[in-house]
Amino acid sequence: MTSIIITTIISLLLSTITFTDNTLLEESHYFKSAEEIIDSLSTNVQIKNAKYFKAGWAKTNITPSYKLPLGGYGARKGAYVSEVLDSVWARGFVFDDGFNKYAIITLDALIVPPAVTKKLQFLLPEIGYDLSKIYLSATHTHCSMGGWADSWLGYQFAGEFNQQIVDDLANSIIITIKNAEKELSNAKIGFGSYDAGQFVRNRLVGNKGTTDPWFRLIKIQKEDGSIGLITSFAAHATVFSHRQMKYSRDYPGVLVDSLEHINKIEIAAFCAGAVGSHSPNVNGSDSYEKIANLSSGLYSLARENIDSIQMKTVNSMGSLLFDIPLREPHFRISQKLRIRPWLFNSLTEQSKSYLSILKIGDIILTGTPCDFSGELINNIETNANRLNHNIMVTSFNGGYIGYITNDKWYNIKGYETFTMNWFGPYNGSYFVYLINNLMEILI
Repeated sequence: MTSIIITTIISLLLSTITFTDNTLLEESHYFKSAEEIIDSLSTNVQIKNAKYFKAGWAKTNITPSYKLPLGGYGARKGAYVSEVLDSVWARGFVFDDGFNKYAIITLDALIVPPAVTKKLQFLLPEIGYDLSKIYLSATHTHCSMGGWADSWLGYQFAGEFNQQIVDDLANSIIITIKNAEKELSNAKIGFGSYDAGQFVRNRLVGNKGTTDPWFRLIKIQKEDGSIGLITSFAAHATVFSHRQMKYSRDYPGVLVDSLEHINKIEIAAFCAGAVGSHSPNVNGSDSYEKIANLSSGLYSLARENIDSIQMKTVNSMGSLLFDIPLREPHFRISQKLRIRPWLFNSLTEQSKSYLSILKIGDIILTGTPCDFSGELINNIETNANRLNHNIMVTSFNGGYIGYITNDKWYNIKGYETFTMNWFGPYNGSYFVYLINNLMEILI
């Protein structure tokens, strides 16, 4: 009997646990596959000169009228929303260059759920788009709707699955795009970035690491003078803790509301930046005061500089949706051991893994399927500036593959680097390589 038990235990361990794969990046099959795809794109992708540049925008209230879990923190253990502190929205922009229409959508949500992206793949062709022409992001508030992930891991962050919220979010995105199209008119665009380093800190390694301190702003202005803003910052929208059980947009919501009170600004939107490893750094007696202080600090930077942003004619647009080759998942139980991929896949929701690249004139937007670390931005931004372009890197583009962090911290036994780094090692370097090469294809 003892031998049978021992044999059973050994068989169970062998079927569920294996060694981590430490194959060097340049020697890995997925990196070589990515190189081949990039080479092909470099040859085949062509960017046309724009016939014109038109822009339109709209927003849709997506606050559910039915009960849902409050998504964002595992510590809530799937608890349901108590009430609405402030409504949550989908905000959208549509751009037309005379050849194609492109849309940017950001949700007041933890992420853009992969299930919503899957639904959009069927809905978008009905209105003349496909996923490559849609740039998705989220504010990453940890106090928005849950219920959108049908898996064990999804339940930890979003509570019990409810297909209705998946359908409603996808349909709200379609409505937002269609309404934005109705407002299309001739426009120009500009970019600004302002040092807001006092409001963000490296939560992973503190002063041993770096931060992405820049508050970035895209300004779109129509011929009638009306303005739309797209903003981004790297601090997690986690001023409210798990104890807050009401719908709220956290500091991004207060920021965009205040910006929309400035004369001529019809809409302001927020996309979570490279929030990996980054948290808010703000003083206050409670969460409400901290949110007020953080949002007012960013608002002041925008208010002081918005009129001086140089507005430019858009001469070209283009987009790429790059499916990322990855190694098998690494859900580690020690530095050298991981659970086998089949078990990881059974616990998680299947998700597309892709990079979204959208070029608007001399501005490049890059959407990542993860909590992308702000420590990786400097290399990317330096390359973009070398090419005479500005760049805004955002997280949560409709896929989700965990955290992408600086490779030198990979073996730290922390939440970002150990628990949530699912496809490492070397993915920090890998993603920087991919983004740098893909942006050059569109330039």
